[in-house]
Amino acid sequence: MAANLTAIAPRTLPMELPRIERPATPEVSGTSFGERLREVAAGADERTRTAETLGNEYAAGQQNDLHGTMIAGAQADISFRLLASVRNRCIEAYREVMRMGA
Repeated sequence: MAANLTAIAPRTLPMELPRIERPATPEVSGTSFGERLREVAAGADERTRTAETLGNEYAAGQQNDLHGTMIAGAQADISFRLLASVRNRCIEAYREVMRMGA
């Protein structure tokens, strides 16, 4: 019982790989990181002021929207925590870069 097997010819890869055309580097448009950070800080400040105003108005009896007041306070808290977290990460990255040079 002999099997009729044929040898498999090895395939060779082309010596030169095809060139992949890379797209041109897109021009950076929009805001820089610093400008975006300023916008986020201004937004957090605005949310804090809004929450403070709503809290004062609710306490003085000028408005009766407890849910809106609490939501504004929560939004201000989240915005502030996010801003503090980004600040801490930036400081941590700066320190890491400074350690690389040493």
